[in-house]
Amino acid sequence: MVEIAGKGEALRAVFSKLRKSVVLFVLLFLFVVVFYGSCTTKVAPNEWGVEQKKFGMKTGIVDKAYGPGLYFVGFGATMRTFPREIHVLEASNDRVATVGKAQTDGQREALEGYYDKRDRMLGRATHRVVDALNVQTSDGYAVTCDVTLLYSITDPVKIAKDFGWGSAYVDSYALNTFRNGVLATLGKMNAEQFYDEEVRIAAVKDAETTIRERFASRGFKVEKLLLRNYEYAENYEKSLHDKKVAVQLTEKNRKEGLVNEEKAQLQQIESKGDAAIAIAESEVNARISKVEAEAKLYASEIRAKGDKEVNIAEAEAKRLKSEALNSAGGRYVVALETMKMFENIDGAVMTPEQYIQFIRNAWAVIGVNPGNAAPAVPAAGGGK
Repeated sequence: MVEIAGKGEALRAVFSKLRKSVVLFVLLFLFVVVFYGSCTTKVAPNEWGVEQKKFGMKTGIVDKAYGPGLYFVGFGATMRTFPREIHVLEASNDRVATVGKAQTDGQREALEGYYDKRDRMLGRATHRVVDALNVQTSDGYAVTCDVTLLYSITDPVKIAKDFGWGSAYVDSYALNTFRNGVLATLGKMNAEQFYDEEVRIAAVKDAETTIRERFASRGFKVEKLLLRNYEYAENYEKSLHDKKVAVQLTEKNRKEGLVNEEKAQLQQIESKGDAAIAIAESEVNARISKVEAEAKLYASEIRAKGDKEVNIAEAEAKRLKSEALNSAGGRYVVALETMKMFENIDGAVMTPEQYIQFIRNAWAVIGVNPGNAAPAVPAAGGGK
């Protein structure tokens, strides 16, 4: 086998250069990695960044808040972060009360697992649960309040200077300020005023304003204060229930008294109305009777006057007729009428009835009232 002279030396030279190149690449890569890891930092979208310098002319916390992004930091500098999202500070006994209602161990374990999972998802840095607040009211009673505070960080630099890094600001400031503000403000109410919606809402707004002012001075912003539930002690619940029943009974009696007064006034008004109606009816009836009496009187007077005039006319007619019969012409008329009566007699002898009729006709002609006297009956055999 033929070997080329200097082949081994050439290969060794190539491998030597290759090793140097690989070493240089590895060293460069390590330098870049170390440089990137030590001189750059990333701030997440839900975070604030605060730079801290440990070496140099100016050390300490830099007065600048960094938003989300990738930043270069010098040697000896560190970028600290604070959460940007809404913080939830919850004073509640929900977990204890809910788990306590579990009837089996399986239900209890499931509930404990649910609350643990919720705490992990919300994050301990931004979600803190403490015991419900025991508010001492102005009249000496205790009211257990379920209160939730929503707040966020607006000045991470100030918070870093005042409270340091991490979530120390929650325990050292936020929790105590929240608890003191709620207890001091809601404690001004008496126990019964918690039932009054307007007073309760006004007190919660007052507490929210107080906490907002205190938080704003330390670099926080209060979003909302919520009073979700409140419970009285059992002895107060009973006494309050009895008091409410007594008050409602008193109010019921008062309103019933007002109703009875209104009914009495209504009856009085109805009585007055009935009396007025009776008086009006009697007046109307009296007027009707008066008008009827006047009408009857007037009718009687008119009737009497008419009868009088008729009698006068009849008397005058008889007088005129008598005068006419006594005159010469009147006697002639009588003779003619008498002759007519004789002409009406059929036989030579008149019956009694014909004679009586004849006499009456004669009297009627001459206007003589026959009266009650019976006429004389002619003797039988009398002629015409």
